[in-house]
Amino acid sequence: MGSKRKAEEQSTVSISIDSSKAKVQPVLATFAAAVPPVASEFTSYRGMGAEKSNDYIVASSTEKIEFVGQTFDGARPLVTGCRYLVGVYDPSTDSVTFRPAPYVRVTSAIKSLKDARGVADRDISARLMQARTELGEAFGSKKRRAQIRAEERNKIDMDGVKSDMAVIGASIELRASSMPSAQALKDAENVNRPVPRYNPDTSVAAEIYDMEDVLPRAVAGHINIASLTASMDPEVYKSKVPTRSLFVKKKLEHLVSQPKPDAYKVRCVLYLSYLMRLNMTSNKQLANREACIKSLCCAPEVIDALFDKFAECVAGTVNPDGSPMYKKTPATENKLVCYMSVLMLSLNNWVLYPAELAGDLGIPGKKAEKFLASVGCKLEAVTAAEVAAQTLNKRTASRSGKKAVLQGPIKFPKASLRGN
Repeated sequence: MGSKRKAEEQSTVSISIDSSKAKVQPVLATFAAAVPPVASEFTSYRGMGAEKSNDYIVASSTEKIEFVGQTFDGARPLVTGCRYLVGVYDPSTDSVTFRPAPYVRVTSAIKSLKDARGVADRDISARLMQARTELGEAFGSKKRRAQIRAEERNKIDMDGVKSDMAVIGASIELRASSMPSAQALKDAENVNRPVPRYNPDTSVAAEIYDMEDVLPRAVAGHINIASLTASMDPEVYKSKVPTRSLFVKKKLEHLVSQPKPDAYKVRCVLYLSYLMRLNMTSNKQLANREACIKSLCCAPEVIDALFDKFAECVAGTVNPDGSPMYKKTPATENKLVCYMSVLMLSLNNWVLYPAELAGDLGIPGKKAEKFLASVGCKLEAVTAAEVAAQTLNKRTASRSGKKAVLQGPIKFPKASLRGN
């Protein structure tokens, strides 16, 4: 019973081939670049005479692009040795009718750029390229055939690209309009420089940087210098100011030996020693505020000011005593060295030797030169004798080098594209 029921449910589909020369018949087409809209109408043309009876041309156009397809390439047909059929199923008669379908290759051309000579030149070039490709496919090596296929995949159809030029241009203009101007970029770079507040217009070196930003008076008032200025004994201030900086030792010895020491400059030198010790302090040591106060030998108010300016607060973490935890970052470390450089320049008549900065910070001479250039100094060549006479660093005394001079109006170096 099961086999009989399956046999009754099976239906028979009749198949036929329509070889009549109907005026309307299907066409198989491939598009090289641009594809027309789905609802586009094509007009077909058939060759006249026995020799051209199998030649077909189809054509269509939109507002901007013309589409032309043909079954031949010059004097040769596109397809040889086979033919294509398209089947149409009729559910009312349960039959499939196959009709011959010529194969055409459709190319596109932009109407506004169409030029008789230009089109002819492009056609000749395309034919030469096609002939070269066919020779390579037929007689080339395996490597050459693979190269030809790769070239075909990477080929850019200029007609298709030109049709999108207006869209590409509009997209570029839209993005360009939202980009900041050169002046806006320059202003943003100046705002983000890790240097103290400065006056870009003055030509007086002492007026370029705002020293109130380098060492605020409120912070300077918490730097105790009474024990230093009251004694003429160098051993007293050496014990009060534990530092390895030769620059600090030289300046402090000179200031306290004066009959009436300049109190503000003495505080500046002591503040510089704090900055240098902070530069040597690790993030692990920064976590202990009380230990930092003892290490830097300064008042708690000075430590708070240093942390606020040259360190970043670690969000969500506090010290055992409830105080916020701070850490140094590459940005704050660069800012710290720039402030030290400006402070050393102010104490040395706005001239500083990179060898001196490098010796005190334990960094290479080239890096010290970059820091001094970043605060607006101009580097000048000097002799080894001048370096030896002006610095206490024995490592650089016998070697020629440079000196950094701050002059106005200040000029900063251009930002490096490599970010270093």
